Amino acid sequence: MKKRPLSFSMLQIYGLAIFYFTANSVLTVIFPLQAADHGMPEAEIGLMMGMYMFVCMVLRPWAGQLVAKYSALTIMKYLLLGHAAALLLYVWLGVDSLYAVRILQGIVTAFFSMAMQIGITETLRDEDRGQGMAMYSLSTVMPGLYGPALGMLLWVQEDKLWLLVFITILAFAPFLFFVKSSLPKTKIENASFTLKDMAEGLKIARGHKELIVAAGVMLIGASIFGAISTFLPLYFVTTNTGSVGFYLFLQAFVVVGSRFIFRKYIPSDGKWHPGFISLVLSSSIIGTTMLALLPFIGPFVYISAIFNGIATAMLYPTLTTYISFAIPESHKHVLLGLFLASYDLGFSLGGMLMGFVVQFGSYPIMFAVCSALGLIAVAYNYTARSVKQQMMMNEK
Repeated sequence: MKKRPLSFSMLQIYGLAIFYFTANSVLTVIFPLQAADHGMPEAEIGLMMGMYMFVCMVLRPWAGQLVAKYSALTIMKYLLLGHAAALLLYVWLGVDSLYAVRILQGIVTAFFSMAMQIGITETLRDEDRGQGMAMYSLSTVMPGLYGPALGMLLWVQEDKLWLLVFITILAFAPFLFFVKSSLPKTKIENASFTLKDMAEGLKIARGHKELIVAAGVMLIGASIFGAISTFLPLYFVTTNTGSVGFYLFLQAFVVVGSRFIFRKYIPSDGKWHPGFISLVLSSSIIGTTMLALLPFIGPFVYISAIFNGIATAMLYPTLTTYISFAIPESHKHVLLGLFLASYDLGFSLGGMLMGFVVQFGSYPIMFAVCSALGLIAVAYNYTARSVKQQMMMNEK
């Protein structure tokens, strides 16, 4: 039986996502600060932080196939054990485990994300899918309301015992919401697991130009978000020009509010909407441009948190909803993971490559580059419309 996006069983699933991503929200702030405190250069910090989403990208297609074969419920059970193992490894080894923990987090998140998103598409009606994706995305960013501030509070304490105790609690908390979960037990017989099947699916998808454009826009947008997530705390701390906790709280507050208030406006008709995408990307351009101008605008930089928050809130659920409709049904599970991996790749590159821009340039230059990428994404976004119009003219 199909469920409603705000039913109790769906709220339980969203709660599971909140507690899972709370650990990520706290550690994403602490890891760069801890690495810098131990003398790690910006380029290496970017590599270490980007490793998380890079691993996630590589494993997404395989994760989608395993979810198809064994069901979202079964996969979730084992990946939560992996999540606990990664956090306990950090509690045990501290800074020496950062690379290993980021890799383990990437592995677990690849499966978690696919299990949740495939589970939501199978649980909700088609007309409610956009709302469900928005609510799931909302759940993943709600920890941003308190995670960064809590992370900074724990970090500035001389005694790091409270940090380790809190991380240990987060290792086991998601299991409370997994009990009697309504994630589907559906299995797909003879689910494809070969590169040949993946190549066949891509060959079919290549004929859908709007799908390719959606993946490209997602990659560019995610690279901007990845750069902000990785280097904003260091930017504020090293220049001593603002409060990291307040900025990230404000940005997360905007993300949460936007995803809940505007969830019904996310297109859920399977059509490409370049005007809507351009508005979202324009918000990102304004936000990163203001960050680049931080030395000149001072406290007004907090306004950029509003624009970055809107962009972060709307881009991912809009594109994932569209992709879930546009991919060929015959290769749904493997291609959903493959195309959603474009977000992981972009987020990873945002940390890895922008670290070199910072190290050999400056933080303002890096955020200016992010603004330029946003302009490129706006232009690329409209190529889907022009391609479709050209195909229609040819048919006539």
